[in-house]
Amino acid sequence: MTPLFQSVFSQVFPGPLMPWSNNPSLKLQDMYDQVYSHLISSSQHRNTILQILGQVIIAKDIPPRVNPTASSPKQIAAILGLEYDLVMEIVTEFRSLLAGGNENTNIKIRQTSFLEFLLDSSRSQELYIDVDAALHILQHAPTLRTIVETERM
Repeated sequence: MTPLFQSVFSQVFPGPLMPWSNNPSLKLQDMYDQVYSHLISSSQHRNTILQILGQVIIAKDIPPRVNPTASSPKQIAAILGLEYDLVMEIVTEFRSLLAGGNENTNIKIRQTSFLEFLLDSSRSQELYIDVDAALHILQHAPTLRTIVETERM
């Protein structure tokens, strides 16, 4: 368990008794959902991380030959109109959940369970990633050609 995950885990489940100690029906998924919710909700960048995650999720379906850096921090910063340094700060803050994070390396979600959590509105509730809304943001961002040309500079 990473130190960050261990710290969050102890905040979500304080004390010696874990919720499943008295309730064997509590599933591992429920535990992870609580940890994911806590990690995102307690961040000062809550809304921004959700926007970044939306772009990471839709970029995974873009073929690499079309855009090999579709979810790079630099490209996501351009799409969302964010400072590159802020995107890098957030990727670093969520390194237990996200992989990648240099200028031209795509950001990826490390755990399938985290992706499933984000895409299931009944589990993630206000943290739900609306893929259609994320796609809308991408469609109204500067043209992909401009973003890719900017990356090459």
